[in-house]
Amino acid sequence: MRDERRATPRRERSDSVRNRERLLSAARELFAAEGLQAPLDRIATAAGVGPGTLYRHFPTRSALWEAVLEEPLLAQLALVDRALADPDRWAGVAGYILETCALEAERGGYLNLMTTRFDDAPRLLEIRTRIQRRIVELFSRARAEGAIRPDFTTEDLLFITLSNSRVAEVTRDVAPRAWRRNAQLFLDSLRPERAHPLTEPPLKPSDVARTMMTRPTARRPD
Repeated sequence: MRDERRATPRRERSDSVRNRERLLSAARELFAAEGLQAPLDRIATAAGVGPGTLYRHFPTRSALWEAVLEEPLLAQLALVDRALADPDRWAGVAGYILETCALEAERGGYLNLMTTRFDDAPRLLEIRTRIQRRIVELFSRARAEGAIRPDFTTEDLLFITLSNSRVAEVTRDVAPRAWRRNAQLFLDSLRPERAHPLTEPPLKPSDVARTMMTRPTARRPD
């Protein structure tokens, strides 16, 4: 009896670890396939556990996001760090945009990773703040050295990321590389020698923030 009593807690801990890993694996797959707002009950079903087990491990969607999304955000941070290290400013900017679009567009990526609000996920917010600061530095240097058109702002990246996310989403099953054409068209528009005056002013940082506030937030379903 003593051995059985000792074995039960170990078995329960082992089951708990396996359930958590199943949930993480299912979340990665569904977030990649359907976006970061994939239903939590479907994640539980895909993992072969009940909703109660999911919420014991991850009480909110934000808790699950923090467990799953830190790695891809760190990959984004590495991308912009490599771009900043490139002495060719245009190559750094173009490479960063294309690689970022690729991460969002490919099956292993996460649509809207850089545009979804992470209000209740402080670790993710901290990493993304670092990314955003480096992006500002990347494009400030490129403008200063004449590598990109002088009126392109960091806020204009929103047009590229939102456009790329949507193009990748709607063309994935028909033309899975169509997003590259979209991204390349945007890159041509950044060339200073091809710039024409723009009729509309750039977005302000507050405009971008208000735009993001209209997007779905990390809330646990009722």
